Amino acid sequence: MLLPGSDPVAVVRQFSEQVPHSRDLGMEVVAVEADRVRMRLAPPQWLRADDGADEICSGVLYSLADSAAGLAVFAAAQELSPIATLDLRMDYLRPATIDRALLAIAGCLHITDEVAFVRCEIFSEGKAQPVATGSATFMRNTPGQRFKTFNEQEDGT
Repeated sequence: MLLPGSDPVAVVRQFSEQVPHSRDLGMEVVAVEADRVRMRLAPPQWLRADDGADEICSGVLYSLADSAAGLAVFAAAQELSPIATLDLRMDYLRPATIDRALLAIAGCLHITDEVAFVRCEIFSEGKAQPVATGSATFMRNTPGQRFKTFNEQEDGT
């Protein structure tokens, strides 16, 4: 399904709201620009690594990177077709603390009909240095359920 004339931010937000995991963690799409996506996550207290710790569980950063990178594939392709994460490698550079929101910036570096390559950086809001970086590879056009935009859901097509 091509998205010509569609507002890419609205389409990507709508998709991210349909993913329960992203919605439950509180991820939100901030911007979509060509092949780049910015997502924000204000971590709730229950995402602490330990009861007494100020750090966020590292798995949250992994989830945020995977979500932002996948949405960058949709933005670059201008198409909502099934994708699957083939590989996601993360480098954790410094602790992400619970008192600052996280900002993920993902950009699609190269895309073919079958595979997309994405780079992602995650920052603690207000800080210049990333807390983590990631590289992801996605398989495109995998068999599976096709995504429907809000307009398609309303008219049943």
